[in-house]
Amino acid sequence: MPDNIPIVDFAQASKLPEIVGKDLLQACADWGFFYIKNHPIPQADVEGIFELEKRFFAQPLEVKNTVPYFPPKNAGYKPRTFAGIDNTKSDPREAFSINKWPTAAHTHASVLPPVLHEARPQIEAFQKKVQALNRRLLELIAHALGLPRDQFTACHSPDQENFDNFDLMHYPPISKTEETPADGTVYRISPHTDWGSLTYLFQQDVGGLEVRPPKYTSPSLSLGAEEWIPAPVHNTMILVNIGDMLEFWTAGALKSTWHRVVPNTRLHGDTGGIDRYAFAYFVHPNRDTVLRPIEGMKREGWVPRYRGIGRTAAEHIAARIRGEDRIVSMQIDADRTARTVPMEA
Repeated sequence: MPDNIPIVDFAQASKLPEIVGKDLLQACADWGFFYIKNHPIPQADVEGIFELEKRFFAQPLEVKNTVPYFPPKNAGYKPRTFAGIDNTKSDPREAFSINKWPTAAHTHASVLPPVLHEARPQIEAFQKKVQALNRRLLELIAHALGLPRDQFTACHSPDQENFDNFDLMHYPPISKTEETPADGTVYRISPHTDWGSLTYLFQQDVGGLEVRPPKYTSPSLSLGAEEWIPAPVHNTMILVNIGDMLEFWTAGALKSTWHRVVPNTRLHGDTGGIDRYAFAYFVHPNRDTVLRPIEGMKREGWVPRYRGIGRTAAEHIAARIRGEDRIVSMQIDADRTARTVPMEA
């Protein structure tokens, strides 16, 4: 097992899908995080979104907040005072969430403020490219698991309702007091796992993301007692991580890993005054998808962790929004802490 987050070369995904699929599966089983290099999304498109979000976050607060966050649509502006991941304190960042339909032709379309409204075609085109990449990754992962290629894509339809969202994120400079509080509990984003299927993170120059390493096998988190590994920034790569849904469907074969974002000074010496910009596409299954582990995952070497929870994807997300604990929500067998072993080639 590598000591650092794996890098998967996507250049041969068409010619050598078996090899790329095997690399993806190993990364998903061991780390739950991996970088993709030589991916099909043009770097100029990535840089264009960074320029767009910088223009947006430079606007006055009253302009950005013309479209405040609206949970039922999972869209809108979240200021620095917005409740954090744990619903108890704010994470010192600002963000704008766009659902997967940024055009007015759809009933659940996002309403966008100035700057973003003018860039609707750019945003929609970029989202479609991420969705196409996601479809290919899901096919490769399913095939590597010995499942039908459409096992996951069948419940991730681009034209169906779900909680897919595209988050633009800005981490402004914070004070020394905020960076080093007496109780040491302030994060740019608190420790969490992602609720959906896959997350595609785009970073530029400044880091801050930290990942829980593979040696920890318990699904619960012991704050303060665990080490975290920094996720380096590779401007031309996409950092991908497994979400709770893929871990659940595969009975724990794929790993939804805890991660957090820390103040810049921990990774950049005395450069706490640097702004960090990032954006991410969060993939979710269709809202009416019934959540149950895949029957085909009952095989030698895999230790099942989950049982069917009798909920749809929409009901699961609603429970998480209400603050329901991850272990309760996914009905993890908390006594079973042994992680599944990697699959043989």
